[in-house]
Amino acid sequence: MRKWCFRTIWIALVVCISAAPASADAVVAQPPVDEMYGSVEIPPVAVVPAVVPMTPAAIVEDPSGPSPAAVLASMGYRSEIERTWFESGAASGSRGTKTRYRALELGADNLDAAARALIASGTESQALTNRLLAVRLAPDLPLAHIALAHEQWRAGEYRAALDRMARSVLAIPRNLEASIWLVGSLLVMFGTVLIAASLVFMLVVGASVFTHAAHDLGDVISTRMPAFGRTALLASITLAPLAIGEGALGVVLVIFAVSCVYGGPRHRLVLVLSGMLLVLGVFPVMRSAGQVLTALEADPVASATLAVVRGTATDSQVELLREADLHGDELAKRILAVRARRVGDVDEAQERMLQLVQSKPDDVLALTGLGNIAFDSGRNEEAIGYYELAAAQDSNAILMFNLSQAYAKAFRMEEFEHSLARAQELDPELIGELSRIGDTEFVADIPFSILSIRARMISAADGDALSSSITRVLAPGWLGQTWMHVGGGFLLVALLSALFSGRYQHASLCSRCGRRICARCDDSMWSNELCDGCHHLFNRPQGTDPALRMARVQALRVRESRMDNVRTAVSLLIPGASGLLARRPDLCFMGLIFFAWALVLVLWRDGVVPDPLSVGGAGSIAFVAAGVVMGLLYLAVMLTGLLIRRSL
Repeated sequence: MRKWCFRTIWIALVVCISAAPASADAVVAQPPVDEMYGSVEIPPVAVVPAVVPMTPAAIVEDPSGPSPAAVLASMGYRSEIERTWFESGAASGSRGTKTRYRALELGADNLDAAARALIASGTESQALTNRLLAVRLAPDLPLAHIALAHEQWRAGEYRAALDRMARSVLAIPRNLEASIWLVGSLLVMFGTVLIAASLVFMLVVGASVFTHAAHDLGDVISTRMPAFGRTALLASITLAPLAIGEGALGVVLVIFAVSCVYGGPRHRLVLVLSGMLLVLGVFPVMRSAGQVLTALEADPVASATLAVVRGTATDSQVELLREADLHGDELAKRILAVRARRVGDVDEAQERMLQLVQSKPDDVLALTGLGNIAFDSGRNEEAIGYYELAAAQDSNAILMFNLSQAYAKAFRMEEFEHSLARAQELDPELIGELSRIGDTEFVADIPFSILSIRARMISAADGDALSSSITRVLAPGWLGQTWMHVGGGFLLVALLSALFSGRYQHASLCSRCGRRICARCDDSMWSNELCDGCHHLFNRPQGTDPALRMARVQALRVRESRMDNVRTAVSLLIPGASGLLARRPDLCFMGLIFFAWALVLVLWRDGVVPDPLSVGGAGSIAFVAAGVVMGLLYLAVMLTGLLIRRSL
């Protein structure tokens, strides 16, 4: 009981003190910010005055006069946040802190434009302080984090700089422009890897059996056909799809057929897998990549919504949103309510939010906004009612903080403690920042979610252009019309190859001397891996002259040593060759995938498209780090193939 009485008295004192008029010259020292923003102290800043109840009379004295938005526009500002930024004085600490508090109040948790201005302004001695403030104003902007990391590294704070680099990478998914840039770039890289690795694998396997297939094809015409004639015959058949307009993919389909016929069961399995991944890369992946990369400009309403969220909306974009609102666009309705709040037009904001709640009673953003308007106007019980309705739908840190402020004002101490504790559990860093404001009249709007904007943009985008540009190069004919044509072609060839692969004896090479083995050319063939001469040399030594036998064995050993060196060099220099020489096509294909990933991540370390002034060096750090990992995995696969080959 005593504890409750003391807390009640303390809250009453705080409320009384905050109700007194604040002096314009009052100054308070900022709390330590070493843990979040580095070791530089932010200068003392002026106390943010308590929020004036935002009644229509407080904003527009003459109801027949211009609207608050028009008043702001006449002053050259697009929102109350922008006015706070330009009217807060020249001191970066004061300007940044006041703007941050005003932005939180109006639901703008990231001021990208202000952060970029801080990064680009100031002297060299002010760079670290400005970039600390840039991170504070736009915590979800990777560019701000990487700029701060650069300054911390220059200042010798290496550990803090590395931590900030990691934070810059982690901030990419939270920023709409950066996330679209990242996902679009990764999808293009993924599609490129699938296409390149699959094509190279088919070509490598086809090259390894080409001479055997050419020899057997020549036997169909004449067993006396010279080797160059056999090679030319198979080459002409392989290149025939180019003549009929099917392009490179038609050539690959012929090579795929030859590889399936002459490869073993494991080769056929990996070949079918590579064919499936090739189709996947050309069509769905590249189509999705094109859809994401063109998303930012695909939907004008979504683009205008993002501009309002960022505080950079033009008059034409606002008019576009108003026109979309007249046609019932839900996204336009929601963002216009947010904009009205940010330009200080309480009447319009309240009316729009009431309409949102009428159409969707569980709209947390609108319910919280109505609660904030009621709280600012002194209608505390009404505000609590809106907050509790919103909390019943979805609890978040800002909403619970607002509810705790309203409970404290109503002297409902138990509910105050519970809601504040809940807010701290949800986001202790943000609630700590809100609590440091020290204003019992302060409540914050919920930030507008970028998820709805991103989903709207991507759904409106069309990715067929990128996929079509690739098929025009690889398969300009019938094969490239749809994925079913290509996929069906690979599947049909694989089935036919499996049926006919064992119908005749394939030519091969002797594993000892490299001589060609063919049942049609040599009636005394012993196996597909050992010619007749080597069979007698190693399996029937009693039938050969000892001196000649030793000389022949020595020559074969020298040849084997030389070929082993050649195979090792080929394994090291040609991606995927170590797995193929180890008779492990799965390792070959895996190595090609890892190598292709490492290559594209390093070559496209700055992204497939230009940075939308949001990522900075964070994307390069992420891509290079991932490329190094892929390179190490490729080396591991290559060494595995070398070890397996030596054990054969």
